[in-house]
Amino acid sequence: RSSDLAGVADGSGADVRAADSLRASCVKFLEIVVLCFSNRALPGAGGGGQLGAARMKREANTANDFCLEDLPPGHPIITRESLEEIGEHCFSTLRGLVMLGGQAAIDESLLKAPTAAADSMGGTNPFASILGIIKPAALAYLAIESAAEKAGADSEDKNAFVLDRKSIQLDFCLSQKSYSLSINAVQMLATKRPVFFKDSAYNLARRTIDPPGGKSGEAEGSLSRAAVTGIRTALRSTCLTLLRNFMSVTSGSWEVLTAALKAADMEAQAERALKASKQQLNLMRGGRAARNRAAIFYEWDTSADDSRAAKRQRETDSALEHARAAKMARGLGSGIQLPASMVEASELVMLNLENLPPKRPPVGSSGQRKRRVDLDFVVDAVVSNGASLAADQNHWYDRNGGEAWSMEEGEAVADGRKRLKFTVNAQVLEVAEKSMSRSELKGAEKVFAEQARLAATNAFSRVLQASSNTRSDAVADFSKKMAARLAWTLKNVDPSKEIDASYTMAIEATENAIKKNEADLSGSLDFAKAYPLVASCLAYDLTPKTTASSQQRDESTSSSSSTAASTSLAMRILNEAYVCSLNEDKDSYEKCLEVFVSTVVNACDSSNSKPGDNEAKRIANSAASSLPHLLGAAPALTATALNLVGSLCDIGEISRKASAKSSKQTIAESAALHAAKTAAEKRATAALLILRDVCFQRDALRGAAIDCAVAIATGRMPGSPSIEDKALKLVMNVIFPKNSDCSDKVVASATKELEYAARYSVEKHDEIAKANEEAKRRKEPVRQSPKFALQPLSEEEKIAMDKVRKPVVLSMALCVRKPELIKAIMETGCREKADVLAKAVKSNMPKLTRAASTKYGAANIAKRVAEMASEKETPLLLSFLDNLAPVTDKTLPSDELIDACFEIQRNRPDSKGDLDASYIVPILSGMKRDALVQKLSDFVKGGDEMFKVSLRRMSERLGRYALIFRDEPDPSEPTLRGMSSCEQMVYLHRLDFQKVGIPQKRYLDAIRLCLEDEEVFNDRVVQATLDYISGKFLEGESLPLAYLRTIILVLSKHESLHSWICHVLLPRLVEGKIYEDKRQWEGWMRCAKMLEGGKDSGVSSLEAIQKLPEDKLAIYRAKYPKK
Repeated sequence: RSSDLAGVADGSGADVRAADSLRASCVKFLEIVVLCFSNRALPGAGGGGQLGAARMKREANTANDFCLEDLPPGHPIITRESLEEIGEHCFSTLRGLVMLGGQAAIDESLLKAPTAAADSMGGTNPFASILGIIKPAALAYLAIESAAEKAGADSEDKNAFVLDRKSIQLDFCLSQKSYSLSINAVQMLATKRPVFFKDSAYNLARRTIDPPGGKSGEAEGSLSRAAVTGIRTALRSTCLTLLRNFMSVTSGSWEVLTAALKAADMEAQAERALKASKQQLNLMRGGRAARNRAAIFYEWDTSADDSRAAKRQRETDSALEHARAAKMARGLGSGIQLPASMVEASELVMLNLENLPPKRPPVGSSGQRKRRVDLDFVVDAVVSNGASLAADQNHWYDRNGGEAWSMEEGEAVADGRKRLKFTVNAQVLEVAEKSMSRSELKGAEKVFAEQARLAATNAFSRVLQASSNTRSDAVADFSKKMAARLAWTLKNVDPSKEIDASYTMAIEATENAIKKNEADLSGSLDFAKAYPLVASCLAYDLTPKTTASSQQRDESTSSSSSTAASTSLAMRILNEAYVCSLNEDKDSYEKCLEVFVSTVVNACDSSNSKPGDNEAKRIANSAASSLPHLLGAAPALTATALNLVGSLCDIGEISRKASAKSSKQTIAESAALHAAKTAAEKRATAALLILRDVCFQRDALRGAAIDCAVAIATGRMPGSPSIEDKALKLVMNVIFPKNSDCSDKVVASATKELEYAARYSVEKHDEIAKANEEAKRRKEPVRQSPKFALQPLSEEEKIAMDKVRKPVVLSMALCVRKPELIKAIMETGCREKADVLAKAVKSNMPKLTRAASTKYGAANIAKRVAEMASEKETPLLLSFLDNLAPVTDKTLPSDELIDACFEIQRNRPDSKGDLDASYIVPILSGMKRDALVQKLSDFVKGGDEMFKVSLRRMSERLGRYALIFRDEPDPSEPTLRGMSSCEQMVYLHRLDFQKVGIPQKRYLDAIRLCLEDEEVFNDRVVQATLDYISGKFLEGESLPLAYLRTIILVLSKHESLHSWICHVLLPRLVEGKIYEDKRQWEGWMRCAKMLEGGKDSGVSSLEAIQKLPEDKLAIYRAKYPKK
């Protein structure tokens, strides 16, 4: 592209900018190639001490810094050596751009060198095209660099570099933008790749000593004065940066860098930079004491910054720390948690007494009775973070709710304990009785009832929160028991704002489950709305918690799921629901269980839809890991709940997102998607394990669990391909072999799935038929091959076949263990309008026949399947037999299979009592040729399609004998099997159609069908057939009736045989005195007439005509006069 870019530079301003942008992109590309095709460390380097080793390890872990060390070994062509060669050439090209300010002119001989080298090796180098671009440019600069170093060798300065720029021709010059990019690229490679540091330093230093614009800094070439100034500044700053690096000392390049900076009047800066690099190197090589002293120095140096902003920041940080410390000491903030020990709790309360406000909060009326300040009062104030001190005068239960109950102490008994008697206020009891009886409430009673409900809501919220906030397991368990009992008692009581998110999630989860599942869950939704507190408890552990203590308790609970399942809040709710279902509401437990499983599924779906939400992922993983233990401990399960569990396998969307590759995705987004996919697969696997456990442990639900697992395996319930494969293995390898009951239920479930597939095929029949017709009209007609006969014709048919294929595959896998299931496959596959299912069965039939014949024997399984199949199922039976015969060239159908097919043919005559030749078509390749000759008439009678299939079967293992008529080694004992294409044509011509009862028209049509199949019976096969029959004619055999008719048909189809017929076949027939047979003589004359007029093209039958006897020639000329 260099010459093209040079031409563009003389064009308009837009063209110049475009050329410059293209060069800048090429420079950036060279930088990336060198970075990737090079090593991070010097070969054999030790890393420069512990600090250097740590630094190299840290750089090696950078995800975006790919290099040759990351390339896996073992590829025979893409080796590190070949890639390293490309990287070195690219680096040389970059150095040339910096040193020359453009691309040196490339010799044309260098352009041919890579190709010649590849050819000399006897093969093509896969990198030849890349080397053909990069290597010539690198070699051009290296030649210039070598000459400059030789010219400077005579000087006293060992770093002298004498470059005669006037004698150098450039293909193009760099602009300021591309020049700056080249300088930055060389600097970056020096710091990132130590192997290039020395060469980069020398390159930049030499260019700094001999900068663009010379000593005066004038404009040079296409560079303006301002551009030259910018480039010179970039060179100086780059040299200063490299000099500060410790590798300038280790590589010995500090001398040339210092010299370059001195030449640029930057001697003082150079000395400081060199001092810093040496100090850095000493620290890297020094011991721990030296590094500690350096750290102390840096700390003192940092503390010297007494600027106003830094001082203000320190004051702010200190104030925040003091405020947090005071808050923690007072037990405020999020409140305090009392220790489990009563002594420690008392001490903590006493320490916080001084933090209480000096005055009580004002009350609305002075007549109100004040609460006594006792230990309970203080404990409530401390634990509730002062909330108990702010009494709401609008809430009766906050103002004087304690008056609802009164306590009386009785006399002491023998052990010193006193009996306590609790009495409820008469007015409160009256209002409560009216509320229970649903009587009409008036005035204050109505207000009291409403506030009683609100009080119940707040009290329940406090109890529920105590189960997650406390650090005592005993208190948490007691709170869960109390919350579970209260939730079922407080019907139609709305949750408080603290747990409203849990209630909302439960409702949304149930609604989503109704949309996704076929089962009717409307009753569960009504149940969740009737018992809001129960629904809130079921979803409480699946909603994010705001306090740290609750999150810690969730994490500790999730770490021991098996032990915590029986004591979880959801388990308590389910136990209460089971007790209620035994007494009153019979369906309450089932609805409660369905709501709970719906919330778990919804939490997992939420995690799948938000891959970057770590809190959602944590909740979903915790819920999925505890679900197997919780359902294992549940009193009972339902089929609907199992179907909801199965919906956890619906991870197709997250799998597609993780598998899709998009340039817009960042590395973090891609990693989050893959992590979410992995977590979703683990949860789906856990769901399959739940179905397995239910199948093995709960006999009543074994059928429902197997139905769900089979539905996932067959794709009726959505799931990713990997999960469907796991479900299939679970059904076939784990559940089916367990016992006879499991195997029977698996077979029953597979049969149901076949029924679903059959109904689906029937429903889609008309739509698919219409789509197939449209596809046929759009596409060009092609020859129908048995190989492609089962391929879908349209997109609609492809989708349908993919849907019904999975239940077919599962059923066929079961057929290997239970062959009687083949009957169900044939029944459903042959159902009216179930064409798609039949196609899917036929396309997967080879797998079934291969496995069944291996286990039971081909002949045995053929007989068993034939006994099962009815007359309507004959097409699938024929497909089974067709796939049962081996398809390899070295393996022929066994004699037992041949006998079995003949037995099946005898046992299944048609409606007229005739034997159907279709049953023996699969084993024709294994039959002896003399038997095939006797059966040939049956295939001619059977119709065009069966006739073609039989011919293909006879010759399918004799491809190399297609042009040969084989002779029996011992005619008395025939051994040849099958029938080649040439033999088929010969025996078809010799067929005595009158004797076997075949009409002459059908006999001639059979020969015509063979000639029309030019793919099998091509011109060479036809020539071999005609040649063999004519040779036998010379030996004394009579010609078949259709022989001359075949020659006439061949003349119209195969022009390539005209010459052979004229000069070989027709004279041979004259030699055999064909004119003695009147019918054959008529055909010969007609063939001769058809070819007589082509003497101009060199193909004429005139030579054969001249060989006729005079009388016969006269007869021919009398009928066909010469023009």
